Amino acid sequence: MRNYREGKNIIKKDTLGLSFVQKDLKKEIDRDIEECLKRQQKEIDSIVDDLYNIAKSRFQSISEFQIFVLKNIKIESAF
Repeated sequence: MRNYREGKNIIKKDTLGLSFVQKDLKKEIDRDIEECLKRQQKEIDSIVDDLYNIAKSRFQSISEFQIFVLKNIKIESAF
């Protein structure tokens, strides 16, 4: 839920720049943004749950999963 709140705060700051927009339209935009953020958060939660279930079914323990991640992680630098 942290991502949802952060997204909401960012968008609120952006909508302050829309002060020239009529009040009714601004409410509609806020409502659309709210619905979009809720949908997005549900999708993120679903992906996290799916990843958790996949990891749980494939690995016997958290340490086995950690070893797998450490062996297979690839760090790339943009510099």
